[in-house]
Amino acid sequence: MKIHPFKASYPEQSLIPGIDSFLSKVKENYREFADNGFFNKDNTPSIFIYQIEGPIGKKHTGIIASAELEDYLSGKIVIHEHTIADKEQQQMELIVHRHSMVKPILLCFDPVDNFYQKMEKWVDVSELFFSVELEDSTKHLFYKIGESSSIQEIQQYFENSISHAYIADGHHRTAAASRLYKNYSKAPDINPEIPSILSVFFPYDQLEVHDYNRVIEVLNSITPTLFLAKLSKYCNISPLDVPAKPGKQWELTCFINREWYRLNWRHSAVLNKLKTEVENDYQLFNELILKEILGIEDVRSDRRIKYVAGPDGIQGVIDATQKNDLNVGFCLYPLSLNTMIKVADQKATLPPKSTYFLPRIKNGLIVQEI
Repeated sequence: MKIHPFKASYPEQSLIPGIDSFLSKVKENYREFADNGFFNKDNTPSIFIYQIEGPIGKKHTGIIASAELEDYLSGKIVIHEHTIADKEQQQMELIVHRHSMVKPILLCFDPVDNFYQKMEKWVDVSELFFSVELEDSTKHLFYKIGESSSIQEIQQYFENSISHAYIADGHHRTAAASRLYKNYSKAPDINPEIPSILSVFFPYDQLEVHDYNRVIEVLNSITPTLFLAKLSKYCNISPLDVPAKPGKQWELTCFINREWYRLNWRHSAVLNKLKTEVENDYQLFNELILKEILGIEDVRSDRRIKYVAGPDGIQGVIDATQKNDLNVGFCLYPLSLNTMIKVADQKATLPPKSTYFLPRIKNGLIVQEI
């Protein structure tokens, strides 16, 4: 894989009284903030060692650089999820409006060839460039590597040792940047070109994979009783005394009409008919519940579907479901990283929003202008 240094922009914290509130507005307002001096611009192309320190001492360490979009187009940056059409279009419009990428895509890779020994060396030659502490007590530290020989060493490692990396977060941003890149390359009078995309590379063991849950607006077309009856064709259903997430694969939980149920796929109707070894709860949910029962053909564009990230907890699903009396909430069991990799390696794809990875970077912590 080919990576490159980039000129970073980052928040001028002395002008920002509330960093969390500020960062929450960067996605739409970066251009205005940058033009008014709320971001510093570093003129030295650099690569960064990035560390996130949690409040209880947990640490994630990765590398921030600019990855070539040609690696995405050639399949070296590997996808595992479909995108949602509206979100991809929105991301493309935001990139054009901001002339910047305000958050790195999250890529994971196999740390081969003594990566961690090399990382220790790179940390030694880096210097703390800036740091940010957020309201959740996480610290984000950015160590700059600007010296050309060290940059070349990191580039050579990625080119010689890392044949591919998997997108953990950022499918929509990558697809949008790729579309712009292809369009600009055909129209040289349009500037700027987008030959690369801001990326953070984490080794596999630095990531956590969480569930991604669903809230569907459906009770305007089917009653709760009929919906549960139709579910029983595919699932064994049992009531729950308290809200709960599923405890294993092939199990879901459902929040409907203020009641919770456990759903287990019927072996005779479902599990013995799996077409491939990479099929999973998220695919079955789309095929059997969304398509067969509810008639939702295209999850990429249907606006009745909302998503709730696993770290938001069971209360996040309850709150999202109760925003509308027509909603039904579903909790799914998280996929493993190995499953995601297997899907990607077979050039298959998961439904949109099948995985939620941690750590995640806030918009605006580090920016690449284009």
